[in-house]
Amino acid sequence: MPASSRPLDDLFAEMTADPDRPTELPSGVAEMQAATFTDGRLESGVWTCTVGAWDEQDAAAEVMVILEGHVRVTGIDGTVAEARSGEMLQIPAGWSGRWEVLEPVRKVWVIAGEG
Repeated sequence: MPASSRPLDDLFAEMTADPDRPTELPSGVAEMQAATFTDGRLESGVWTCTVGAWDEQDAAAEVMVILEGHVRVTGIDGTVAEARSGEMLQIPAGWSGRWEVLEPVRKVWVIAGEG
């Protein structure tokens, strides 16, 4: 498969409602949008989210770069990691805990896919 590229602005312009948005969020809280750029072995894309918080169970391994905003993740073991604009955050496979978007966020993400 050949290498490929996409302008980030184009991906952000193509965003739609995130199909993986947690269902337990109150209406109007943490509105999420996403667009993917994937080759089948890696899932990648861009994501935006308004301020809000939710619990996550058994997350996929994910690496993200925060382009704008501020997030905090608190694992069920009590460990806390925060990331702001220009910082990278890594979530290990199987992670469970609480996501908090403290300032509206824009990020680029990569998740290892199947196969």
